[in-house]
Amino acid sequence: MTASTGIYIILLGIIALGAALFLYFYKPERSKNLRLLLIGLRFISIFSALLLLLNPSFKQVSYLTIKPKLVLAVDNSASMRLLGDTLQLKQAVRDIQNNKALKERFDIDTYTFSTDVATRDSLTFDKEQTNIAKSITTFDKVYKNQEYTTVFITDGNTNLGANYRYVAKQSADVARNFIVVGDTAAYEDLRIDQVNVNRYAFINNQFPVEVNASYLGTNTVDAKVNVYTKGRVVHSARTTFSETENTHQFSFYLNAETRGVQTYSVVINELPEEQNTTNNSKSFATEVIDQRSEILVVYGVLHPDLGVLKKSIESNELREVKLQSIEKVTDEMLNTSDLVILFQPDTSFSNIYEQLNASNKNRFTIVGLDSNLSFLNNVQNTFILPRSRQSEAVQPLLNTSFSAFQLNGIAFRNYPPLESIFGEITLSGASDVLLYQRINGVETGNPLLGVTEISGPREVFLFGTGIFQWRSQTYLDQGDFEAFDTFIDKLIQYSASDQKRTRLDVDYERFYYGGISTVITAQYFDKNYVFDPGAQLQIQVFDQEGLVYESPMVFNGSTYEAQLTSLEPGDYTFEVRASADNLTVEGSFTSIPYAIEEQNLNADYATMQIVSEETGGQIQTIDKANEVIDSILESSKYSIVERAIEKNVPLIDFTWLLILIVVSLTTEWFIRKYNGLI
Repeated sequence: MTASTGIYIILLGIIALGAALFLYFYKPERSKNLRLLLIGLRFISIFSALLLLLNPSFKQVSYLTIKPKLVLAVDNSASMRLLGDTLQLKQAVRDIQNNKALKERFDIDTYTFSTDVATRDSLTFDKEQTNIAKSITTFDKVYKNQEYTTVFITDGNTNLGANYRYVAKQSADVARNFIVVGDTAAYEDLRIDQVNVNRYAFINNQFPVEVNASYLGTNTVDAKVNVYTKGRVVHSARTTFSETENTHQFSFYLNAETRGVQTYSVVINELPEEQNTTNNSKSFATEVIDQRSEILVVYGVLHPDLGVLKKSIESNELREVKLQSIEKVTDEMLNTSDLVILFQPDTSFSNIYEQLNASNKNRFTIVGLDSNLSFLNNVQNTFILPRSRQSEAVQPLLNTSFSAFQLNGIAFRNYPPLESIFGEITLSGASDVLLYQRINGVETGNPLLGVTEISGPREVFLFGTGIFQWRSQTYLDQGDFEAFDTFIDKLIQYSASDQKRTRLDVDYERFYYGGISTVITAQYFDKNYVFDPGAQLQIQVFDQEGLVYESPMVFNGSTYEAQLTSLEPGDYTFEVRASADNLTVEGSFTSIPYAIEEQNLNADYATMQIVSEETGGQIQTIDKANEVIDSILESSKYSIVERAIEKNVPLIDFTWLLILIVVSLTTEWFIRKYNGLI
């Protein structure tokens, strides 16, 4: 409390006392003792009220002790169980968590990681993939602008995501310490590293295959690679490996002879004393189809969206895009195309519309500022456009009630605005809007993107141009174009299909690789084709011998989902049933054998050592884990910070002042009443 505040309090006390004396001594009544009591009560009331107005305060200084963070990250993948002693692993975690010196010096946060990072609950060592790079990125985000260090308990083998050496190098000021699990010695090993193959192939054609193989050792060895399908060899090749020439890529073509999912196995010969033979073979698959969808994009003006549409649509090998200006479109092109995309149509498209309407062909219409709005209003019945030539920047707003098809993995929140026509757009009939327009954060209710079947053929409509920016934004957000390309593929799949809507829609892949969860999703609609989030869907999975899995499907906010884990390699059929209406959808898929966590029998000590050296960390095997802890404790880099926090605190709590005022005034009133002064 400052000196000036003290002077003010004294002055207020004098004023309160003077006022109380004036009220009871200028006109003497009753006894002197009674007046003194009333003066005291009135003084308390006035002085408390004046203090309440002054609200005197003083500065209070408190001290906060801030410890640096120590992040203990434990690899929870299946390879840890294969390479190390799980009891020893769990004991090492407990020793670090209970280390008194560490707890005095650091705040210890424990996590587990595999494909994702999780706060530690239990160590199961059964996760099917490992992404060390993602864990590093996650910790850097969580502890941004904080002093922290990381202790990884891992074998260093990663099979998902980026190379963690280069991810760690981006934040080299954070020390990465490693406690190594598994054998650090290197053994002679021949292995199949990777198989690259297209997901789809066409019947009676050839499809390319790339096999990357490597050798670890100091000798010169001969290697033979065979590719098998249905017990017969369909390709064979030889090469020689040495200590310096230790990698080789085999490139060849295979014949697509039979429709459906075709599985293959590529095998490299074993060395006489090779310890790890699991990685000497790898299975892969491709789906052989009998035709490819042809998409015709007709345009009157050039625009960057045209190139983006072609790239996104052709990211699915099942589709081929032909860009054609309106002047060069022929009747044959229209007849042979599975879908026609009309980009900013104007009056020159009149013949196109006549033929599309006559053949009842599905279409995808993109309306922009170069479109002839009056022409479009007359030539089709799906929507009515405003007769405006003004433009508006509109952002997408996702309609969570959209039900025409399943849409996952894209939220549109950060997407840049499209250039759209200013004014109200009216849709005819029961169109299903996927995206609404939002202008300057205000929801307009105007459609931006939707689908309809009201005129017979299916149609997708987009009232805006500039989606090339959306594809770029997807890359900025996720590091690839996959989410946007999948979104466009869903639109194309819907608009190109002649299949009628069903109340139970199931989405799945034709084959899955082992080590990756088999995910089957479904949507269920009521009789009015409104999505029902309260349905009871049951899935049953069968192999050749009978039922192997049965479970309710879980609602995840937008779809129903079933994650099938621990399926043995083989062919499966499944059945999804909606019990309320006895609706059933059947399907089949193939599980391709691949134990990704069993590909290494020793730890990747070399990479971990490089990361620890480049970031100023330490590395030791698990039996010497204490040396890593001791080096962290001895480091002067991590210090406890004591921060002074200064704040103004009221001298007197106003609540108690109010209570005191009420009590004194009430007491004074009762005394005056009792003595007949009121």
